[in-house]
Amino acid sequence: MKNVFNKATKILVALVMVLSMCFTAGSTTVEAWDSNIPHEFTRVKSITYPEWWKRKCPQITKQWSTYMCKYNGQWSYCLEASKTTPASGNYTASVIENNVMVRKLLYYGFGGPNGSLFKGQALTDDGLGEAETGYLYTHVLLSIAYSGDMCGANLDDLERAGIGLKGAYEYVKSLPDPANGAGFSTGDTATLKATFDKANMIQTTNTVSFNASSNETVQLPLQSNVTIHIAGSSAQQTGGTATVWGGQSFYLTAPLENSPTDYTSGTLNSSAKGKFCALAISSTNSANQTHGSWVQESVDSLRYSVDWLDFGWIDLVKKSANEDITNNNGCYSLEGAVYGIYSDGVQVDTITTDKNGYAKSSILPVGNYTVKEITASTGYDLDENTYNVTIVKDQTVRANSNETPGNDPIDIEIVKNDAETLGMPQGDATLEGAEFTVKYYDGYYTKDNLPEKATRTWVIQTKKREIAGKTYYITNLNDFYKVSGDDFYLDENGAVTLPLGTISIEETKAPTGYLLKGNTLNVTDTATGTTSTVEDSNYVAQVTKEFKGAKLQFGNDANELVVAEKVKKQQIQIFKSGYRNGMSEVVKGLQGAEFTWKLKSEVDHVGWDNATTYDVITTGEDGWAITKDLPYGQYIVREKKTPKDFYTNPDFFVSVTKDTSEIKNDADKVKKVILNNRPVETQLKLVKQDEETGKTVSLNSASFKIVADEDILDGGNIVYKKGQYITQKVGGKKYDTFTTNSDNVVVVKTEYTNDDDEKGEVFLPLQFFAGKYHLEEVKVPTGFIGLGKTQSFEMSGLLDYTKDEDGDPIYTVTVRDEQPKAQIKLNKTVADLDTDVDLVDRSDLSKIQFVLKAKENIYSPVDGSLMFAKDDVITTENSGAIVNTGSEVGNGVYALSTDGHLDISNLPMGVGEAQYYLQEVKTLDGCVLDTTKYDAVFKQSDYTTKTYIKSFDVENLTTDFEFNKTDVTGDKEVEGAQLTITDEEGNVVDQWTSTDKVHSIEGLVVGKTYTLSETVTAKDYVKATDIKFTVKNSSELETVTMKDKQVSFTKTDVTGEKEVEGAEITVTDKETGKVVDKWTSGKDSHFINGLEEGKTYILSETVSPEEYVKSTDIEFTVSKEKVNEKVNMKDKQVKVSKLTVGGEEVTGALMQIVDEDGNVVDEWTSEGKVHYATGLVEGKKYTLHEDLAPTGLNLANDIEFDVTYEKENQKVTMVDTINEVSKVDEKGQLLKGAEMTVTSNKTKNIIDKWTSGQHIFDITKDMKADLQKDGKSEGMYVDDNDSTVTYSLTANKDRKDYTLMLAKDGEVTYTNVDINGDETSHMIQGLEAGEEYVLKETKTPNGYATFKTETFTAEEGKDTSLSMTDEDTKIEISKQDITTKKELEGAKLKVTDKDGKVIDEWTSGKEPHMIKNLTVNQTYTLTEVIAPKNYKVAESIQFTVKDTGVAQKVVMYDELLPIKVKTGDNTHYEYYMMIAGLAVVVFGMVYFRKKHAE
Repeated sequence: MKNVFNKATKILVALVMVLSMCFTAGSTTVEAWDSNIPHEFTRVKSITYPEWWKRKCPQITKQWSTYMCKYNGQWSYCLEASKTTPASGNYTASVIENNVMVRKLLYYGFGGPNGSLFKGQALTDDGLGEAETGYLYTHVLLSIAYSGDMCGANLDDLERAGIGLKGAYEYVKSLPDPANGAGFSTGDTATLKATFDKANMIQTTNTVSFNASSNETVQLPLQSNVTIHIAGSSAQQTGGTATVWGGQSFYLTAPLENSPTDYTSGTLNSSAKGKFCALAISSTNSANQTHGSWVQESVDSLRYSVDWLDFGWIDLVKKSANEDITNNNGCYSLEGAVYGIYSDGVQVDTITTDKNGYAKSSILPVGNYTVKEITASTGYDLDENTYNVTIVKDQTVRANSNETPGNDPIDIEIVKNDAETLGMPQGDATLEGAEFTVKYYDGYYTKDNLPEKATRTWVIQTKKREIAGKTYYITNLNDFYKVSGDDFYLDENGAVTLPLGTISIEETKAPTGYLLKGNTLNVTDTATGTTSTVEDSNYVAQVTKEFKGAKLQFGNDANELVVAEKVKKQQIQIFKSGYRNGMSEVVKGLQGAEFTWKLKSEVDHVGWDNATTYDVITTGEDGWAITKDLPYGQYIVREKKTPKDFYTNPDFFVSVTKDTSEIKNDADKVKKVILNNRPVETQLKLVKQDEETGKTVSLNSASFKIVADEDILDGGNIVYKKGQYITQKVGGKKYDTFTTNSDNVVVVKTEYTNDDDEKGEVFLPLQFFAGKYHLEEVKVPTGFIGLGKTQSFEMSGLLDYTKDEDGDPIYTVTVRDEQPKAQIKLNKTVADLDTDVDLVDRSDLSKIQFVLKAKENIYSPVDGSLMFAKDDVITTENSGAIVNTGSEVGNGVYALSTDGHLDISNLPMGVGEAQYYLQEVKTLDGCVLDTTKYDAVFKQSDYTTKTYIKSFDVENLTTDFEFNKTDVTGDKEVEGAQLTITDEEGNVVDQWTSTDKVHSIEGLVVGKTYTLSETVTAKDYVKATDIKFTVKNSSELETVTMKDKQVSFTKTDVTGEKEVEGAEITVTDKETGKVVDKWTSGKDSHFINGLEEGKTYILSETVSPEEYVKSTDIEFTVSKEKVNEKVNMKDKQVKVSKLTVGGEEVTGALMQIVDEDGNVVDEWTSEGKVHYATGLVEGKKYTLHEDLAPTGLNLANDIEFDVTYEKENQKVTMVDTINEVSKVDEKGQLLKGAEMTVTSNKTKNIIDKWTSGQHIFDITKDMKADLQKDGKSEGMYVDDNDSTVTYSLTANKDRKDYTLMLAKDGEVTYTNVDINGDETSHMIQGLEAGEEYVLKETKTPNGYATFKTETFTAEEGKDTSLSMTDEDTKIEISKQDITTKKELEGAKLKVTDKDGKVIDEWTSGKEPHMIKNLTVNQTYTLTEVIAPKNYKVAESIQFTVKDTGVAQKVVMYDELLPIKVKTGDNTHYEYYMMIAGLAVVVFGMVYFRKKHAE
């Protein structure tokens, strides 16, 4: 029996579930519909259409009936009315794409997502409820819209029959088409890419459309400096969260500087729905109907991403590639150079340099660029180079341009010609050695306005050169020809050049044998062939800029200046006289003597016969003969014809040394030579002179012997034989050696000297006879060489002599001795260290200079005078020294040759000894100046060695530096820093990126101050302060250490112990406002990048992490102390608790925090735990607002609160109250089945309705075990609709029931249930605080009296608990004696309902019998089955139960039977026994049934 009841219960539950399915439509969202996957199709319920439809509409061919069906959980409708409904099963469905009406009817009709079309309509008279009616109407219209099949009828037919569906059809037609989903024109992700809008100097993205219904929106979170623009309108917003409506198009803009980073959003908040799909379901059986259902696809996760451009700048420093040329030269300017900046060959910007050569671009996108000069600045060549530059975000990247100044690598060639021959020199004159002074002026001038002082001056001299077999005398601007002057200007190739400006050229020293005055300068322009002439003056020309380089005005490719100069000339007049042998008289004026004139140098070279004859003259009657003008030189004159009876005059020498124009006295303009055919006797004077200076040697004596080279005659007698030493006897002593008088004369007895003679001279005491002799030098003065030297001379008739004071002739023989010379050689090398960078340019060692000085006093061996005092500078001019290798660049300062050699010869040896020293005064940049004095001591060791040599091999050491980039400990090398060394002018000397090793540099310039700068800071380090250092003159290794400190940032909670992740932090330079670093906080501290020592910064939290309050800015200054620093920013939290009055956290409340401007800054659905607010800012006011309370809880009032600046967490608590109603019986037990309503007294609308004790939740054994153990059970499961359900059961304090929280599909419901999952007290939904409501029982459970209506007010912040007790219906049945009205015992009574079912049976007793819980308004029958003994069985009584809990009395009276007389007849004894037995059986059955019922 019990099993039968259980089965019946289960069937009933199943029916309830089926019915609930029939009348409930839910909205299920899915991914994109797949027409290949079958889903479940079920027949839910059969319904019959109203009979009168067919009767009133004859077009309908049959009586309709159909099934209410479901497909994949949604209602499904017949689309072809005439066909058969498919059987239940699994079928595929395809999307109906092109039938808008089908889609609209499924959407707005019964069971659709909107479902409002037929609400409240029911064909109750036809047995159809609201659900069946809505399904029927929707089905009919869908069949018409899809197939037009209505079993023969159409809408007009139905309209005429009174079935008014046409209006509904037209109404639906006017409604919007359901959503076709939402997305962007670029897909689910709005893909935005920025481009550079140069016209507006901003970056702008492409335009993207939001494809959705016009009432749907999407929320776009914007970066703080990003602006959204709605296309076609002026609407725009910067930062925050922007709303875009369906159909709108938008684009983004952002600034160029501090451009935002690339951004990809998370899933965007959107009100848009997915695509609504109408489905056609086919069973593949053509006889079956096509069914129509729907699916709402889920909205794809919408996102947006934007690729921003990064920007920076290019700057350029134009420098002269040859500052030696351009510095302080007004012909050059760094200003005005125009450069083009190109990207992929397209010019994107133009920059122009200022006076310092600096130019900076406008802001440009990061990337690779090329920079090329378009227009050169004044004086410079156009730079043909292209510079590649890569722009880095928010940085200025430099392109340095070292530009070649315009200059003329000019070959100014000065050719020296004879004015008459137009070529070769005449006589002994030479065109070699002509000196020209070339002056350069750094400006444009003419001859009339030349400045007094030239910028640079050079003296150059002509030299003889053999070129292509021809002889030339030329000079040009070259060290080879340079005599003195400033350094030459050199071009980038080391060639001598002339900068733009003006030069003047003037001959300042004529060559030997030529006149300076009267020179003619012929300048030929080789481009035009035009020749201009300047006499006795300087030639002035400008070096101008034409095209690349520069050109001197008077030349194109080669500039040739031809200087024609007049040779010195003079006439020579000879007077010929003689005497006859043996005759005393002199015969004057010999006629007919012929003399031939030839150059001695030529005769010595080619012989007399081959030498050129310059003139032939013959004496006239007066004995005179005169030559033509003879050019400069020494001539041999030979008497070719001699007058009869006279001896031929020996050859003699005559020199032309002056030009006639140079002799002022007319009488002396013609040189006179007097000849006698017979030599006369004369005095002989020996003079000792210095070969080099021609000065007479007076300090020490020289001694000579004289030897006859032929027999010496006197009056025909031989006085000395050939080879015999000449002796003279004076005062009885014979002398064969003759010693010059001197300051330090020392003689022996055979030497003749005379103190009366001039120093350096000796007069032989006796007359000398004509003849040929030679001298032998037998003693050389100290400081000279030439011991054993011989010198021939001839005493002849050439009367080219001097006279003493008595007029006696004196023949002078001058003997010149050379001094030995000192020679210093120095070979210089430069050390080469193994360093990372070598700055030393070793290609030209001529920049190294030495000074030459006397170490001790040096005296002249000629006269003992002081030539050089100690430490005197030795110059070529004051010493006669010759620089063979290298050059003299100043007063005793000598530059090495390019390859590092210096060779100075012809240095005076002094009086047999000289001491010099060389000391370096200038070295190469980057070398250590060598202060060592290199002593060169020379001592004469003999009288034959001409040159004494002292050599030095010297190495120059370089400066040696190591640069360390370390942390503050000095132990760890910091990698990745870009370090730059600049000189005092700001030029970059070296630049490198630090590694784990030191950086070494060789060749920083001594004495210069450099700056070590950190141009790009290593990651995680602070930019260090610049370090200035001065290079010492030392080769010792010097170390410069730059230490980088670190500033670490920690983002913690208020305890300072827990790192807070996810905060977006920026650090801004307070002075410039430029962002130097930004990052998102993580688990570890962050080392701030981009900081500089000594600067002040603002640390800002631009975006606070979820669950934390945005902190206020922190200002901090980075100290210059080399100590790491820390900056801590604490984020507080604001905890929001959503509680019940009992203190339990609420799940499912939709909460908002709103700022003072009404913006929602945080929104969440409570989850039964504390919520940490997001988006709050310290110091601001907010409102906590409950937008939607969970079912069963009341909405709470708003709470205003302040977020304080104190670094303490705050808590805001909001309490949700409940209004609950308990439906119980008189015993306080849950009373199930009562139908209740709550109605607003204000609006008269029903606010809530429910049935008490309904089953809410299946509590499993495990749940019960949890409840018994912990008083709580939580978990989740998947229900039959594949929805995830989260539940929580919590024991209610001091009660025997539980609070059940159910969360499903975003909805949360609170309910009180018992251990079986049945609702105990009901939580009323939708009440507003302060409003009055009426609680009413609309249906009472059978057996109970209806509760009276109760009015109550919902109180704010307070729970309201109402208890509604339904009293039992009570029927008091009394069995009384009709006469005495007293209770009769022993009557067998029963109560039956209208169907005859026995409700109760009993035997009356002393007290009335009470029956409870009979159904109100039901009529029952009281029947007496057996009357008490001696009483007649009473007639049955019907009674109706009233709706009251008060006991209702029902009295049944029994009458006594008539009294019979007893006859004693017991014939029926057996009968009575049988009756009694039956009675016992019946009683037993009744008793058993009653017990069973209890």
